[in-house]
Amino acid sequence: KIRLRELAYLNRGLTIQLIDRREEPARDESFHYEGGIVQFVESLNKNKETVFPEVIYFDESYENGEVEIAMQYNDSYSETIFAFANNINTEEGGTHLDGFKASLTKIINDYGTKAGILKGSEKLSGEDVREGLTAVISVKLAEPQFEGQTKTKLGNSSMRQAVAKGVTEGFGTYLEEH
Repeated sequence: KIRLRELAYLNRGLTIQLIDRREEPARDESFHYEGGIVQFVESLNKNKETVFPEVIYFDESYENGEVEIAMQYNDSYSETIFAFANNINTEEGGTHLDGFKASLTKIINDYGTKAGILKGSEKLSGEDVREGLTAVISVKLAEPQFEGQTKTKLGNSSMRQAVAKGVTEGFGTYLEEH
């Protein structure tokens, strides 16, 4: 049930129906999320006080794949980041998650310096930048290379740059506009 819900979130507009007729009455559940990963983040934050009312969303298509990211800050101290490659939960992370974290930290530090919030050589750490962050990163690529014992870590180096570029353009634009 959890996996079907996850797949429906990751594939915006797709309806997945589970019908179990082994018992009476038959179990019939349907999963459909028109908002995709934006709704996924909203669901993850539903019992939390969010810092910004809307989920920040951006997607980019590249020669080597697609990047889709939804993120929202809340008032908690922990980070909740889910990373997927071709709808597979990459629990051990990988290049797409590395690109996201590095780019997010750089953008916020650059923006803080430019806006005069950070003075001189002051910099926020990656942990500081991700505190209270809920994010879903979904990448789609033609030939994923999975690493690790359980094959739940993405190894394609091209996705590090693709995600970093997506975050730089998408989140950078968001910061400039808001």
